[in-house]
Amino acid sequence: MDFISKCSGGYEDLWKAIIRPGREEYEEKHLGPKEFHIRGLRYQRTDIELKNKRGQTLKGSHFEPVERVCEQLPCVVYLHGNCSSRLESLYTLEILLPANITVFCFDFAGSGMSDGDFISLGWYEREDIEVVVNHLRSTNRTSTIGLWGRSMGAVAALMYVDRDPCIAGMVVDSPYSNLRILSDELVREHTKVPSLVLSAVTAIIRKTIKKKAGFDIDHMVPLNYMAQSFVPAFFVAGKNDKYVNARHTQDLYAKYTGDKNIALVNGDHNSARPQFLLDSIAIFFYNTLMVDQLPQQGKFDFDISVRWKIDESQKEKPRKNEDSEMNFSMLRSKKIGNDYDIQQVLGDANEEELEKSLMQSIQIRENMKKSKLGGGEPEQPKQDIILDDPNMTMILKKEESKQSEKEEPKAYDEHDDEWGSKIIKKGEENTSGSMGKSKSAMREFNEEGFEIIE
Repeated sequence: MDFISKCSGGYEDLWKAIIRPGREEYEEKHLGPKEFHIRGLRYQRTDIELKNKRGQTLKGSHFEPVERVCEQLPCVVYLHGNCSSRLESLYTLEILLPANITVFCFDFAGSGMSDGDFISLGWYEREDIEVVVNHLRSTNRTSTIGLWGRSMGAVAALMYVDRDPCIAGMVVDSPYSNLRILSDELVREHTKVPSLVLSAVTAIIRKTIKKKAGFDIDHMVPLNYMAQSFVPAFFVAGKNDKYVNARHTQDLYAKYTGDKNIALVNGDHNSARPQFLLDSIAIFFYNTLMVDQLPQQGKFDFDISVRWKIDESQKEKPRKNEDSEMNFSMLRSKKIGNDYDIQQVLGDANEEELEKSLMQSIQIRENMKKSKLGGGEPEQPKQDIILDDPNMTMILKKEESKQSEKEEPKAYDEHDDEWGSKIIKKGEENTSGSMGKSKSAMREFNEEGFEIIE
C-alpha cells in the first residue's frame, strides 16, 4: 500500500492536519446542568456569545457561584487544544470553583460551536482571548484574570500576554516553541523524508495555509515572545508526549523572563493530568489571583493536604429529585491534540514510497491546472519530480534528464530559494549546464516563467 493509499486525501490531508483537524461536535447538554452542586455548594453556568474582530461568533460559558462572597471575583479563562472545545475545561471546575475562582471557557473560532472554518494554532486565537478578557473586564464582576491553556491554547496564551501585562498568571500545558520545527519533527518521526523534499513540501503547505487561513506558519514562533512577557507562568509538559516533545516546553521555560515554574509529568499530549499537578495549579492561581484578599469570612481554608476545606455550615442540603453533586471529570474532552490524525496522514511510509506518491499527488494537481488552462487532457504523472504552486514552481531532480532536440539556448537564471529548492527562471544566460542540462537542450517554461524539467 503506497502513501497516497494510506493518506486518502494526499496533499490535502497534510495541510488539513494543521488548520482543519477533526472538529469536536457536542450538544449543550454535554456541558452539564445550568445549576449544580460541588461539595454541597451551589454554582451556575451562564452561556454567552461574543463577536471576535473577524465578525465570527464565539460560544462561551461562565461558571460561577450562585451566592458570591463579593461582587468581583477572580476568573480563570480556559483555552482548549487544536481539535478540542470548551468541554475540555470541565475538569477544572472542581479545582477552581470551591476557591471562589470563576471559570470562563469558550470555543475558539474554527472549533466546537463557534463560527469559522479553520484554526490557526495560536495566531488568531490570541485575538479571541482578547475579546473574552475585554468582556470580563467590562462586566465589573471580575477582579483578577488568569489563563489556563493546553496545546494550541497554551501557545495562544504565550502569544497574548506580552500585549496584556495585567493578566495575573497563566498555566501553559504542552505548547510548541516553533511550528516549523514541530512540523519537521512530526514528519521525521513518522516517515523517512529527504530534507530537500521536506523543505519543498513544507513551502507549498505554507502557501496553501496562508491563502486559506490567512496566517504564515513561519511566524508561529512562541519562543520569540518569551523575552517580552513578565506574567507569572507555570509551564507543564508530558514526559511521553510524542506530538509536542517536552523539549519545546523546556526551551520556552528557559527563555521566559517572568516568574516561572515548570512541571514534567507522566503522560502524553492527551493524558489526564495527575492530581498533584492540579493541586499545584490550584495553589498557583490562589496566589497569583490574590484569592486570599477576598472577604471569605472563614468559608475556605487551604490546608497542607492541598485541598479546599469547606465550612460545613455553608453547605446546602440537597433538594429532592436533584443531583446534589456533579462529577465534571467524567464530562471532559478526551482529545486535545490531533497526534493520532498526524500519524494516520503520514502513515509511517518509507522514503521511496512517500517521495514517489507525494510527488505524484502534486503532479496530478499541476496537470489538472494545465488541463483547465489549455483545454487538453491531463498528463499522466511522470517519474521526474515537479512541485507546483499557483505562485511558485519548485524543481527537484531525482536523476539526469534526457536530452531532446537541439535548439538555440534561451537565457535563464538559476538560484536556490529559501528552502534550498532550485528555482529556474528566464533571465541571464547560464553557461554552467547545471542540473545535467546542456546549453543546447530543449527548455520549456510554465506560465509563471519557471522552467519545467522533464
